[in-house]
Amino acid sequence: SSGINAEYGGPTPILLNGQAVCAVLQDKPEQAEDLLQKALDKDSAHTETLVNLSVVSLYLGAQESSKRYNSQVKDAHPDHITVQRLTEKEQEIDDLAAALISNR
Repeated sequence: SSGINAEYGGPTPILLNGQAVCAVLQDKPEQAEDLLQKALDKDSAHTETLVNLSVVSLYLGAQESSKRYNSQVKDAHPDHITVQRLTEKEQEIDDLAAALISNR
């Protein structure tokens, strides 16, 4: 079922992501991470779950985990708006770094 709270499977990734956002807004990032892990268990390629896990991981200081989730979402969903924006920002940083090096 594609409903928010699937009748037999419990909460869907969409519902768990919504709960995770609420947890972040209540300054409970560890709870948000737990909810997002449950969402990932239900759908390992769910775009919003991967993006949200990347952000929560970064907030919790887990940079390697954040990079891993970013990598997963880039591989699974290269056309997603978040991936496009991230790629644009990475290119801007690369361009700035190249400009700084050439001005030495």
